[in-house]
Amino acid sequence: MSTLAGRRAAALPGRMLGRRFLPEAACAVVLAALAVVAAWPASQDPVRWTPDGLFYQARILELRGADHDDAYSEVFTGPLSERARTIDPERTGDPAWVAYNEQFYERRLALPLAAAAIYPAAGERSLLYVSLAGYVAAVLAVFLLLLLRFRLAIAAAALATLYLPALTHHSSYPLTDSWGLALQTAALGFAVLALDRGRRWIAPFALAVLVLSFTRDSTWIPVLAAVWCAYRFRTRTAVALAASGFAAALPAVLAFSVPMRELVAFNVVGHDPAPDATWGFIAEHYPGALVDHVRGNLGFVRRGEWYTGAYFAGGLIALFALTRRSREALPTLLKAAAVVALLYVVSIPAFSAFRVELVLVPMAAYGLAFALERLVALRGGLRPARAPSR
Repeated sequence: MSTLAGRRAAALPGRMLGRRFLPEAACAVVLAALAVVAAWPASQDPVRWTPDGLFYQARILELRGADHDDAYSEVFTGPLSERARTIDPERTGDPAWVAYNEQFYERRLALPLAAAAIYPAAGERSLLYVSLAGYVAAVLAVFLLLLLRFRLAIAAAALATLYLPALTHHSSYPLTDSWGLALQTAALGFAVLALDRGRRWIAPFALAVLVLSFTRDSTWIPVLAAVWCAYRFRTRTAVALAASGFAAALPAVLAFSVPMRELVAFNVVGHDPAPDATWGFIAEHYPGALVDHVRGNLGFVRRGEWYTGAYFAGGLIALFALTRRSREALPTLLKAAAVVALLYVVSIPAFSAFRVELVLVPMAAYGLAFALERLVALRGGLRPARAPSR
């Protein structure tokens, strides 16, 4: 009898824990289902190839054993790129332009590897399916990040991210942006868990950074945010977190050298190889390119994308205005990440219909959730938010 009672007592915490998180798990399932529904039409439509997607497709063929020249010839001179060559013959249809751009994609191996793995079943749609899966993962990652600080009713504001036009639109192309956002959000979440709950979360943080470094060029956003937290909190865990982030980001940097000066110059002159890719050339042309970038974004919002503008502007303003006195790990980390992300965005001054700006999503989502919590609390309809569990 005593043994049976002991077993029941030991099992009780597990059952209580399951019931405790059942509403959160159910909400996550609903969000995932809504994301799948939102992504479903794109999964059935013809694949829409952009120059970026074509570079990834060529890499997939290489990973599957094709010769480098044969892979690029099949993709950039074959039927797959016919529409892109018709629209933009001076770039996508120019072998010299393709050869110059190839260097900017060599490091992004993670998703081509994943797409190559499912290629026997999905064929030329493999990267699109991976991108759509990243959209679902990104929505769930934002939801779980918000749950670290807010109650379920507020964290459900992740619905605002699910229907963010910039995210749904760009995820419907065979690109890497959705997984870049998902991994960046996961890294930020693991970072705050490490700061609040202990070093066991450092390893998942480092793993997320490592995969992100082979996915997008936004790796340094969570890493430098962790560095700021190491300076701000001055704890051994915070220092170890920052050091692990640097260590995880280094393999990609050492294995594939991306010429940042050429990349910035390329964007400054409008996605064309710069005739003189020097820092002097960049300094001379950068202000005009930045002004054009800002004008392009404002015009994009004025032409009907008010939701996108409100999401980013409202979320970031709320983040900095409403948490200016907070000493909690999560807002401290996210404000640092927002500053680094903004620097990342302006370092690539080329209009992208808010594709590059997707790196700001986790920080904007937190700001919107915080504003919602304040609004509901003012009306007396919400208990205080979860306290940090340090």
